[in-house]
Amino acid sequence: MTGDTTSLPASTPLDHVIQLKIIYWGSAEAGKTTSLLAVADIFQCFRLDEVIKVQTTGGRTLWNEYVAFQFTIPTGALNTAQVIVHLSSLTGQERFLNTREFAGSSIEGAIFVADCRPDFLAATRRSYEELVAFAPKGTPIVVQANFQDVPTSARPAALDRLLGSFARGTYTKVVPTVATRGANVAAAFLDLLHAVLTRQR
Repeated sequence: MTGDTTSLPASTPLDHVIQLKIIYWGSAEAGKTTSLLAVADIFQCFRLDEVIKVQTTGGRTLWNEYVAFQFTIPTGALNTAQVIVHLSSLTGQERFLNTREFAGSSIEGAIFVADCRPDFLAATRRSYEELVAFAPKGTPIVVQANFQDVPTSARPAALDRLLGSFARGTYTKVVPTVATRGANVAAAFLDLLHAVLTRQR
């Protein structure tokens, strides 16, 4: 099974294994799956298995996409810990709200993929409100300001004002991204991972 601790070296104490559930959240077609696939490709040497997809016949996310990674991190004084990250991209379609609520209620961190194109900002704000409502209080969130290659897209500072106007302090930072090119998606993932691990300690 992907993420199974039996894949760890025999010398690894189980109390030094950290399991994290991180999700991509956002409105429909905001770039969540594209971001996950880019991260899976960039960090493929740390991947425990292939990406699992649960999609409609039209290629839209039905439940989620999933991939797991295993990282070794220093914990001080020559000690290390094995970190297993379970990374999922949730469907953004309105009719699957219940699946998002279920999956988002037990996470350690979230990457919110914001569709910054003008016609989609209202849906972006609604989706962010959902995430804040469903995620455990205090969950670290990094916001990807996606579609930054579109000239009319809201820039990170404008998106920060939009989200911060009603949810100040709930997210760590806003990262400009172009998911279709893989631009900055790794940085957003690592920023979120750092925020989650810092909170875990």
